Amino acid sequence: MFSHIRSRRKRRMTYFFTIIIIVLILIVFYSFYAYTQTQNILITEGFIQMSIEKIITVGQLTAIQLKAGCSELSFYISPDQASAISEGISNVTKSRPMTHDVFVDSLEGFDIKPMMVKITKLSDNTYFAELILQRWNRFLIADIRPSDALAIAVRTNTPIYVNENLTTKVC
Repeated sequence: MFSHIRSRRKRRMTYFFTIIIIVLILIVFYSFYAYTQTQNILITEGFIQMSIEKIITVGQLTAIQLKAGCSELSFYISPDQASAISEGISNVTKSRPMTHDVFVDSLEGFDIKPMMVKITKLSDNTYFAELILQRWNRFLIADIRPSDALAIAVRTNTPIYVNENLTTKVC
C-alpha cells in the first residue's frame, strides 16, 4: 500500500547522496588544478588569525562574527550555514552525517589534511575564501564559500586567517 511512497523516498535519497558524492569528488579533484607548488601557499603575511566569536540571529538575518584582539569581521550567512557551523563547534553528531561531515570524512579517506582557511577578498558584496589542503608533500588551494570553509574548519580544528584589509578595528 505504501510501497510507492517508500520507493519514491528511496529514489530521492539515492539521487541526493549520488549528487553529494559527485560534488565532493569534483571539489577534491578540481582543487588539484590550483597550485602544486609548495612555496608561498602557507604565508600568512597580511592576514590575521581569527576565531569565531559568535553567531548572531536577528529576525531572518544571521551573521557570523570573527574576532582577534581588536580586529573583527562580520558577514551574513544563511541559517543553514549557521546551523552547520554551530553543530561543528559543539561537536553535535546527528544520526545521519551532514554534507560538511561527509566532506571531512572524504578528505580523511583521501589522506588530505586541511591546513588553513583564508578569507581573501570582498568583491561585489561577496566574500571569497580559500581552503588550503595538504596531501603528502603537495599543497592544494580550493576556492570555497567562507561559510563552508568555516563549517569545515570547526570540524577539523583548522586555523582561520582573514585578510587584514577586510577587518574592522573595534578598539
